Amino acid sequence: MNPQFISSKIFRFGLISALFIGMLPFNFAPAQAQVNSNSSIRGRLLKYNPLNAPFLRVGSRGQAVTDVQAVLQNLGFYQGAIDGIYGLRTARAITAFQRSQRLVGDGRVGVLTWQALRNNTNAAPLPGPF
Repeated sequence: MNPQFISSKIFRFGLISALFIGMLPFNFAPAQAQVNSNSSIRGRLLKYNPLNAPFLRVGSRGQAVTDVQAVLQNLGFYQGAIDGIYGLRTARAITAFQRSQRLVGDGRVGVLTWQALRNNTNAAPLPGPF
């Protein structure tokens, strides 16, 4: 075989491979941890006006529940999945938060609880898993 022919085939294959590999979604940068600061967590609740925010209770679903779960987790009251489903674990976390704020611990998010969640991003959790 002709050496020039072989080198041209290798070069062509190498060039095609390099172009193909260049199109693959590789990212060699180190992974960045998702950090939720108090201001970014508090910002999640600023879109809810306590007077017309949704009333949340067991069985509620949606973005408002997701935001409340994220805030409660950041405050240390909630260790469950942030899934947008208001279940018993979320209700227990809300009850603990309400009691820490000297509110009636009914496990539902109404006007006073929305106001407390928006205003208190440094509340101290009660001991125990929720």
